[in-house]
Order: sequence, then C-alpha cells, then structure tokens
Amino acid sequence: MGLATGVLMAGIVLAIGLLSRPELAPSVDVPCEPVPGDLLPLVRELVHDYRDPCAEFYWMPEPTDEFHNLIKLNNFGLHAPDYQLEKPSGVFRILIVGDSFPQGMQVKWEAAFPNLLNALAPQKSVEVINLSVDAYGTDRELLLYALLGWQFQPDVVILALYPGNDIQDNQIDLEQRRYGYRLNRPFFTLDDGLLRLHNSPVFDPSLYPDAPVYQWLMELQADESPAPPENPPLRPAVVSQPPNYQIEYPVEIGLYLPEDAHWAEAWALTEALILQFRAVVALQNIPFGAIIIPDRRAVHNEDWAVTAADYAAVLPELADADPRAASTRLETFLAEKGIPALNLTDNLRSWIQANPGERLYYPIDGHFNAQGHTVVAEAIAPWLADLGN
Repeated sequence: MGLATGVLMAGIVLAIGLLSRPELAPSVDVPCEPVPGDLLPLVRELVHDYRDPCAEFYWMPEPTDEFHNLIKLNNFGLHAPDYQLEKPSGVFRILIVGDSFPQGMQVKWEAAFPNLLNALAPQKSVEVINLSVDAYGTDRELLLYALLGWQFQPDVVILALYPGNDIQDNQIDLEQRRYGYRLNRPFFTLDDGLLRLHNSPVFDPSLYPDAPVYQWLMELQADESPAPPENPPLRPAVVSQPPNYQIEYPVEIGLYLPEDAHWAEAWALTEALILQFRAVVALQNIPFGAIIIPDRRAVHNEDWAVTAADYAAVLPELADADPRAASTRLETFLAEKGIPALNLTDNLRSWIQANPGERLYYPIDGHFNAQGHTVVAEAIAPWLADLGN
C-alpha cells in the first residue's frame, strides 16, 4: 500500500483543557459549501440521524465539563475536513467507517485518529476519509457505506467496531430498551441465517445502474419483509416511565452478563452484518479489515472496578465477568473468518501500564481523549501498511 511507518505521531497531541464555555461565533474559516444534489437527503432518508453539512455547534458533556468543543462539520456533515467524492489522481484512499469513536467529536477533528493517520510520511499520497457518525451500529454503518461510502472510491475499507455499544445497537429491541422507545429507522433481523431489512425506504434502482454496491442495496430493499413485533427485554427492568425514563442499569452492561436470548441474537446479527460488510466491499475488489476499539472498562482497571461496585447489589455476576471478553470474542470471530483485524485492547493497556496515572479515555464521557487518539493512530499505522500490501 505504500504507507511508511517511519514517522510516528508522538508529537501530535492537542491538549483539551477544562475551559469555560465561550460564546458561539461564526466560523472565520473558508466558507463551507454543502454537497449539492440529492445524495445527502437520500443518505438521511436511509440511515436517519445523519447530521447537517456545514453545521456548527458545541459538543460538551453536561454537567461534567470534561471538554468543550466547537464542532464544525464538513460539506458532507462529517467531523472532518471537506471531502470530494472523486478521488484525486495518485491518491491512495483509506475509508474508515465507524461510530462516535473514530468520529472523535470529543476532540478537534485534527486530533481524531483517522486524521492523525494523514500525518504520516507515506511513500505515496494518502487520504483518510472518516465516514463515522455517532450512535450508529454496524447495521447503519453498512447502509451508509452502501449509499455513500463506496462513492469515495476507497482503496482500503476499515470497519471500526466498538463492542461497548455496537452489539446492542444492532439489535432493535435492546436499542429500544436503551432509549425507552423504538427508533424510527431501518433495522435488520436474521431469518434462517439471512439478513432481512425492515422499515427502509426504497430508492430508484436506476440512480447508480453500474454500481454493484448500490444494486445490492436495491435488492436488499426490494426483499424487505414485515417488521417483527416489538419485544424489548425484561432486563434491565424499567423502573421509571417517561418523561423521566430510567432503567435499573445501563443496557450495555448486559455485555458482561450471562448471555440471554436478546444478546445471543445481537451477537449473531452483528457477526452476520460484519460478513455482509466484507461481501459488499468485495463487490469492488477492495481490501477490507476491521479495528476493535475496546470499552474504557477493558483498558482502565479502575473504571471496571467502579462499574462492578456500582451494580454489585443488582448484578452479582459482574464479580466474575471479564471486561475484555467482548473484544476478544470479536477478535476470535474475525480471525476464524479470515478478516484482517487489529484488537486495540493490548496496545491501549500496554500504554497505560507504561504511563501509570494517565488516561486514554474520558472517565465519564467514555470516549478517547487526545492522547487516546494519538496512541490508537500509532497502533493502526503499521497494521494498515501490512493490510494494503
């Protein structure tokens, strides 16, 4: 692939301080021009909760004040510099598809690990396209790629997997319990091992007649079957109804508990979605790989200790749980299926052991801080070089 590994990015660390919130001011940068045409409206119609291009807003966790960021989305509504669909001559494009972790709105986009990969000194020009949206699971990431991602003409596609909530987000009933209501969005189920799409709009098949990825999406939509009835899990139990909706423990904690029917279905669905993602990327003969981003509890031992203590009375099973188990399970599955993968758990834990008292994740928000993005980028760069060769 030509990505050199010689220039590391240790010096690229943008400090995020505890700042008092400034007033929102108009951007003084080069004016952002939204992508013209109907492409983004189609994307929004398909995947839902897709952000407006060129939007500006503050991203801050309340009331913790762990960070304050003025976010300026690009012409595609992504937390990244402006992109163009057509790949410039001589450019090697890496497309990263993921959720809020590669999106990185807890730091400036310049400090997010997909952008830091651009700071290497490659043998050929490299452009990393960060197609990542907060709150998306593997299901919506697949749909996003099928409508938009392939149009960036990538040379390598990397799927970022975050077991901390991807598994639950892929299963509509677990997601419903998480939010307190069923999101009005397309979702998948498994029917005798086959993926079925529900609640999806159907687009014009003649829009991209020569694009095999888009035609796959058309066939998937045409085969849409009736949505199954709502069946949210009994646990975690609802202890307070809307408008003050509360449950006895966060849904994602179920990842560490003995597997019930909902979580078994969620894991089976996630595995099927990953295999489908690889198959869709293969329609363009493009290399495909995955990175596994562990939850903070799998990296910071103190975070797991707090979680186990907080829910000990309700969930005594946590005493015997392994916070790294979900990442290991994904790594094993990917290896069995021959999908190149990088499990970042050991990289991040090794850095913590070498830097005691430091953090790679915000302790309350739970996403990477600037140092976390830097460590991740340094781990991914040599792996990417091997993947592209």
